[in-house]
Amino acid sequence: MAAAYAALMSLMHTSEMILHPSQQWLRLHTNMIRSLLQKVLLLQEFLEDYSHRGHEEMAGLERQIADMAYAAEDVIESHVLDQILARSTGGEAKSSTSFSQYIHKVIEEMEDLIENKSFRIKETIGKFEEDPTSVDFSSTVPSRSAPKEQTTMVGCSDEKLNELLNILTGQQSNLQMVAIVGMGGIGKTTLAKYVYEHPLIMYHFDIRAWATISQKHNEQKIISEMLSEIGQSRAEGLLGDGELSQQSYESKEKGCDDERLGGKLYKSLCGRRYLIVMDDLWSTDAWYAIKQFFPDHGSSKGSRILITTREGNVVADLSCCLPFQMEFLDADTSWELLSEKVFGDGECPPELEKLGKTIAKNCGGLPLAIVVIGGLLSKSNKTTVFWEHVVENLNSIINSEDKEKCQKILYLSYNNLPIHLKPFFLCLALARERSYIFEIPRLIKAWVSEGFVKPMSGKSLEEAAHEYLTDLIDRNLILDLDRGDLGKLEGCRVHDLLTDLCLSEAQKINLCGVIDLQNPAIPSEIKFMRGIGFRDNSWKPKIYIPYGLELGGQASLTRSISSGQDNTFWLWYATNFRLLRLLDTVDRGLKFLELLDTTRTTFPNNILRLINLRLISFDGNYHGKSILRFTSSISLFWNLQTFQLVLGRTLSLPPEIWCLPHLRHLECTTCVLPDPPASCQMDKLENLQTLSDVVNFRCSEEVCTKLPNLKQLRIVYDLSPGVKWSSFRLHNLVHLQKLRSLFFQAQSPTSLKYLSFPLSLKELTLLRCRLPWEDIRMVGLLPNLEVLKLLFDACEGQTWCPIEGHFVQLKSLRIHQTDLVHWRADWTHFPVLEILVLEKLNLEEFPQDFGVHPTLGQIEVFSCGDSTNGWAEEVGDEQENFGMDFRVRIVPKTQDD
Repeated sequence: MAAAYAALMSLMHTSEMILHPSQQWLRLHTNMIRSLLQKVLLLQEFLEDYSHRGHEEMAGLERQIADMAYAAEDVIESHVLDQILARSTGGEAKSSTSFSQYIHKVIEEMEDLIENKSFRIKETIGKFEEDPTSVDFSSTVPSRSAPKEQTTMVGCSDEKLNELLNILTGQQSNLQMVAIVGMGGIGKTTLAKYVYEHPLIMYHFDIRAWATISQKHNEQKIISEMLSEIGQSRAEGLLGDGELSQQSYESKEKGCDDERLGGKLYKSLCGRRYLIVMDDLWSTDAWYAIKQFFPDHGSSKGSRILITTREGNVVADLSCCLPFQMEFLDADTSWELLSEKVFGDGECPPELEKLGKTIAKNCGGLPLAIVVIGGLLSKSNKTTVFWEHVVENLNSIINSEDKEKCQKILYLSYNNLPIHLKPFFLCLALARERSYIFEIPRLIKAWVSEGFVKPMSGKSLEEAAHEYLTDLIDRNLILDLDRGDLGKLEGCRVHDLLTDLCLSEAQKINLCGVIDLQNPAIPSEIKFMRGIGFRDNSWKPKIYIPYGLELGGQASLTRSISSGQDNTFWLWYATNFRLLRLLDTVDRGLKFLELLDTTRTTFPNNILRLINLRLISFDGNYHGKSILRFTSSISLFWNLQTFQLVLGRTLSLPPEIWCLPHLRHLECTTCVLPDPPASCQMDKLENLQTLSDVVNFRCSEEVCTKLPNLKQLRIVYDLSPGVKWSSFRLHNLVHLQKLRSLFFQAQSPTSLKYLSFPLSLKELTLLRCRLPWEDIRMVGLLPNLEVLKLLFDACEGQTWCPIEGHFVQLKSLRIHQTDLVHWRADWTHFPVLEILVLEKLNLEEFPQDFGVHPTLGQIEVFSCGDSTNGWAEEVGDEQENFGMDFRVRIVPKTQDD
């Protein structure tokens, strides 16, 4: 269903953009577009409600919906482009009879789908849900039985294992739930089995029972499995009243309803200390269906429920459940596990050890992958030639060696996703390289530009996409790796095997494909793909031009191109990507200099042919003193949302930049932003959220009015002789009432009498401003400020005396390279501070009582004097003496400091 849902979401966003008031000049029969949008929303709602029901007709319906929606969107956008191009050459936008007829036909076909096929599916599923004996259309997953023999535990440290055992056998008398959480294949069930069989557990609990839940659970089956386990856990003749042996269960209880079976289970457990393992729990439904049959309160006697799940949100929903997070194996433990699987008790030959450690490391710490490849290596020739082959082709070998064990296990996580998350996950197939770390802001902007984000009431599309990302992390499909200030997520990664799964599923539905540039032949299936990614950077520039022209001719349906390596030079020659909406490229290999040399002052015209672009993101370092100018033809980009250029040169933007109604993010290395033109019909850039790095930004009242929803602003000032601060009208910053993050850099001393901050600020960075420390008192009054960075002489003066009652929300403070000597304060001046970073300071007087600061958890000191280092160590020692979890990091000065 991912293809159909993605296509409908994309068509919905395109239709809404066309209906925007700024596009009224387009002659597109807006009533017809509104009617089409209504049908799209109905089909979208149908998929959300019924796609997970597994009806046999859904697969065919999905393909039909996807093809219809994509084709309609292509026709609509082609028609829009024709009108824009005609208008740009002085012509008049014209209505098209054939276009109207086509849209009318699509509306009729969608009505047919809604009234006939979807209705029939709803009716069938309704009858099935009313009649439990009906055939279940959903795919089933074979249950894993309870452990019958001793399980070998590898990959969980003795410390972590003892922690889990202590939780299960602790003194807490009431019933307690514990959850082993982690990615599919990480060893949750193996750990649960090991604990289940552990002598301490067998001694501690009177009764143990194991049930495998899986995605499609059945309450009677779960209870029956537990009763069977209880029967097998006791010798015949030792069961008391109300207990069932396996024989009596088989002869008497077949066909019992849930209540009768549940009653048997309750009686069997009542008055005894029991351990119940619910393996492979995918939702809370199964738990809430049977929880009433587990005795609690005084009768539970310290009983425990142990669940395993890949879904972190399941644990969150069970508020009483204690999470036990499974971690990926480190390099040493990975090699230990691989060596055991390949050689048993034997030794690895010295000539294979280095290759073996590389193989183990490249499995990404996932035990499932290590076990699968270990099984292959144990049965194969143990030669360096073969092991080198395995190193080079690891993922494909793992998947082909045991697809049932590996890809099928991982696929379950994807299959369990709600339909609105599947397109987002599959787009990760365009990972720029193995083990690539995604920058969260860049990833979210791409998702929004693709048109896959469903609007949420009261939230921006970016906020909604961030919730989707958090959901994928909670489901252990995305790994959160890089966290910035106050734990804010900034980078994530997808395990290599999941990247392969993404690519495989995405290619099946033509959502996206990846081209390996080591192979000069263009894959035939690429002509059906909506998105293309590229790998490898070994090509020479002379190959790019013809390759780009050939690909542009074949991939006419391509809507997004993503390439994070230096292989994008030829893209600027690919003129046939008429409907391209996302161009996300990196070129640090200086190939782009052939188009953009140091003497050039205008941006290449090639990109102006791609006026359907929603996202332009280019990352390359092309330093030069001359200012690069972007043409006024930027106004042709009717749907541009993200304009992100990292060039190493200043870009002069045309006034027409203020006339782009859908612009959300404008980010450049440095740019010159002109005043809004009088001819612009746009009252506001109501969608603009990010603006950076603007040189000598003039914050007039008109500019503030045009930026009502700006959230991030980075501005840089380099005053020419005779220019005064007052000319930039920076006191008007206070009117940017949605602003959360402000970066302010000045090359000359300033004062807060020329500068005012909005009360909404949460993060403030000041650089080279040389503000007197007294002015920082005004910063301290900001009621929502959480992060403050004072960098490179942001302030000057040897003494800082903060005022009590200021900085009431400040959680992170960084001071870098100032002449500060006397910092006269105590912890009450920063009552909720969590992180303190000091760099290149020579302090002699320090804040008092930070050793008893109730919230401070981390101090980092870089290249400071001995006195500062000693103070940080003292604070750390005091915090530890009070039993606080405290981190001190000190990096001493070097000769270069």
